[in-house]
Amino acid sequence: MRQDIPAALATSSSVCEDFAHCLPGFTLTHTVHLVSGLDLGVVSTAAGVLDGEQVVVDRWAVTRCGDVLEQKIVFGEMTEGRATRLREQLAAVDGVLRAKIEHHFVRAR
Repeated sequence: MRQDIPAALATSSSVCEDFAHCLPGFTLTHTVHLVSGLDLGVVSTAAGVLDGEQVVVDRWAVTRCGDVLEQKIVFGEMTEGRATRLREQLAAVDGVLRAKIEHHFVRAR
C-alpha cells in the first residue's frame, strides 16, 4: 500500500530534510553519477561548481567507457536536500548527458 505525502505537508518546514538521525550509528552519504561526452572540460567545470559551493568530496573517480566519461562523486555530511540541489547544478553543466544521485546510510566506523 502506498501513501503519498500531501503537497502542503511536503513543503512544510516541519518535514525533516535530513534523515540521518533515524539510524543512530550510521551516517548519510551521497553519490552523484555524471555521464558526459569525452570532454574533460566537463570534469573541470564540475570541480568548479563543487569548489564554488565549498563541498568536501570524499572520493571522485572518472572512468572512460567507450565514447563517454563516467564520473562518480561521493560526498558525506550534508542533507539530502543539499545533495539533490548539487546534483541539479551538476546536471546543468554544459556537456552532461545524464546525472543521478544515490543516498546511502553507511555504518559509522
